Amino acid sequence: MTTTNKTAAKKTTTKKQQGEKPMKTKKSKSEKFVEIANIRMVKTLRLIDRVGALADKSRYEYTDEQADKIKDALQSALDELVNKFEHGEKEEKPVFRI
Repeated sequence: MTTTNKTAAKKTTTKKQQGEKPMKTKKSKSEKFVEIANIRMVKTLRLIDRVGALADKSRYEYTDEQADKIKDALQSALDELVNKFEHGEKEEKPVFRI
């Protein structure tokens, strides 16, 4: 079977001719880190502020035990985050086995 001129023409068509966007320059790992960190930190701090709003006793009623659970969970997550940055990589959590 022979190839038609249309098939050959498709192979030589550039991306610009096909209407695709031009390729973006590849960002360095440092640039990606800064970009993503700025986005994630804004979201995280906003959510922490929302959790903090739960402490308003004029709007909510909660026990000391409930407040302690929230504080412990947040502190644990923060400690884990600090540990990851200190070691420069994600640590594997131990698997529980009997």
